[in-house]
Amino acid sequence: MKKYPKILITPGEPSGIGYDILINIAKKKFPAKIITVANINLLEKRAKILNEQVNFINVNLYDDDLPLDTNKNILVHNIKNNKEVKIGYPSVKHAPMIIESLDTAIKACLNKKSDAIVTGPVQKNILIKYGEKFSGHTEYIATKTGGTPIMMLHSNNLKIALLTTHVPLNEVPKLITKKRIELYVQIISNDLKKKFGIKKPKISICGLNPHAGEDGYIGKEEKQIICPAIKSLKNNGYNVDGPHSADTIFTRNDSDLILAMYHDQALPVIKTFEFGNIVNTTLGLPIIRTSVDHGTAIDIAGTNKANPGSLISAIKTSIEIVKQTYGK
Repeated sequence: MKKYPKILITPGEPSGIGYDILINIAKKKFPAKIITVANINLLEKRAKILNEQVNFINVNLYDDDLPLDTNKNILVHNIKNNKEVKIGYPSVKHAPMIIESLDTAIKACLNKKSDAIVTGPVQKNILIKYGEKFSGHTEYIATKTGGTPIMMLHSNNLKIALLTTHVPLNEVPKLITKKRIELYVQIISNDLKKKFGIKKPKISICGLNPHAGEDGYIGKEEKQIICPAIKSLKNNGYNVDGPHSADTIFTRNDSDLILAMYHDQALPVIKTFEFGNIVNTTLGLPIIRTSVDHGTAIDIAGTNKANPGSLISAIKTSIEIVKQTYGK
């Protein structure tokens, strides 16, 4: 009998659109066992508000004998909650349920009881206010699993990875080191081979400064750090080039991935052209994690205006990575 991947979904902030877009997957069929890790009563209430006819089935994610067909059904591993949720109003009271949902899914993947996690959007400030050190899913999951987390946003046309993620801009330069660039390229290259089936990934590396430093006239990081790192990587057999000026590199389409130096150097580009169809995949972890490309959008929660496209793409990507990695 063919073994289907078991994919867990954590919908994130319950007052936002995470619950809305999740309910939409009841209309889709995936070649996997999809289990939502959330409060079943809140899901039922949201479906009623959205006027969606969905059957929520309470299951234990650790059970192997789970149904495959999710058409009009959503399997739910229930997370207890006794706090009221008001749509459009994130609250620190939601934090324990969000964290328990995420921790439950992470633990299941670490214990090999699930194959991947797909995460929905959260309000970082709410979780930080609650007391969690939460600069983002990427970093939080890494604290639980180990590894070196690397954020990669990708669509059918473009893959972008980040050397630094959720840090203040004035802290970025000191995080750009030869060692970090070399390590990240090694991890990215290995994961593109293992998880995406790209035999010899070509990675283009951005400079930090305008025009990639203009040969040292607009900043020294390129000449002193980035170029030596690229030279070392080439000498060790990695297919890399750069540093490239960020104002032109994204107009090219001759590499498998572009490694950007910081968050807003690259994300506005891919989100301008592909928003709603982008997947956020975390590389460098011992588990498989994908996510949506958007936030909680609390202003449209509960209105039937949320687009589930990114969640659907994230689920499909997680299934493809599991199959590529484990042959399931």
